[in-house]
Amino acid sequence: MSIPEPAHFRQVLGQYPTGVVVVTALDAEGRPLGMTVGSFTSVSLDPPLVAFLPDQSSSSWRALRESGDRFCVNVLGAHQEDVCRAIAVRKTDKFDGIGWRTSPQGNPIIDGAVAYIDCTTEQIHGAGDHHIVVGRVQHLDLVGAEEPLLFFRGGYGSFAPLSLASAGTADLLEHLRLVDLARPQMEALAARFDTEVTAIALVRDELVLAAAAGRTRLAVAPTRVGQRLPFIPPLGSCFAAWGDDRVRNAWLQEGVQHVPALVRQRGYSVALGHGTGAQLEELSTRFHQGDAGVSREELLEAIASSVSDYNPASHDGPVELRFLSAPVFDADGRVAFTLTLWGPPGEVGPDQVALRVDALLAAAAAATAGIGGVPPRADALELAVS
Repeated sequence: MSIPEPAHFRQVLGQYPTGVVVVTALDAEGRPLGMTVGSFTSVSLDPPLVAFLPDQSSSSWRALRESGDRFCVNVLGAHQEDVCRAIAVRKTDKFDGIGWRTSPQGNPIIDGAVAYIDCTTEQIHGAGDHHIVVGRVQHLDLVGAEEPLLFFRGGYGSFAPLSLASAGTADLLEHLRLVDLARPQMEALAARFDTEVTAIALVRDELVLAAAAGRTRLAVAPTRVGQRLPFIPPLGSCFAAWGDDRVRNAWLQEGVQHVPALVRQRGYSVALGHGTGAQLEELSTRFHQGDAGVSREELLEAIASSVSDYNPASHDGPVELRFLSAPVFDADGRVAFTLTLWGPPGEVGPDQVALRVDALLAAAAAATAGIGGVPPRADALELAVS
């Protein structure tokens, strides 16, 4: 059996995209050390282990190894190609002009990184001309909302996912099956407005962000997919508007009794205000990630305080359009899930709002047809509400 030529080996393996990280530590004098790595991987959940594969002859790896048994993996963002190249190319002063702060273990976290994983060395194995360095994770966190930097076919780039879907927990599987049928409408709508379109399902008493297409510049977290929020005003008004008595009565509270009829009349719900919306999203993201600093009571209070930003009597503009939501109906005429079209930064005028409303309603109607659904008859709705 012939041994593959190195150039051919690189060419073939280059068809597999890899993430780009910088492994960091501090030397004995407290100066930052760094090594660009394209061979980082997760290894084990219990115990939490990760690994990277440095070239045994690398001077950067030698310096990291000699610094001790602590290191930090920095997941670079798509905007950090210059950081990647600088740390990969420079022999000295690798961090000149690159901002950083210390991790819980005292390792450098590079400004602008998407995430960091703080480790202690568990094992080092020899593997040909490389080492396999296994690290035990001590701390980790998301620190940026950018897409990650990728290396592919000899060049750097990024990956903007056409769609994302929440892990299929048992209570969400049927919703995900239907959402999957609506992906073409979600992706086309997201591409048209260069934003994000999310699918939200009502599962018992929770709103679950089941899937997303595209990316919004308003995002606080890398992805909202998988988040669950309580089905209380002002969230989930489309489900209350087209729901049966049980659903609607579970949602209704003093001060929002008029909202279901208003949403039905319009055919969609609307949220305004980027500042309040971003604060609520940040709080819900932290709560979803298990941040002990955010209690459920604090989250519920923030949701309740945002009522005035949802479904105002008029939104003729110019307005800060946070998002628009419209229902997608199943074969029984019930809301299977909602499609949410996220607005752009800044303000938009009434023509732009109307353009997005029309496009969203058309996408929701196409998605309803795509999943074999039928909109409820108006007379049946009014009878149920009366």
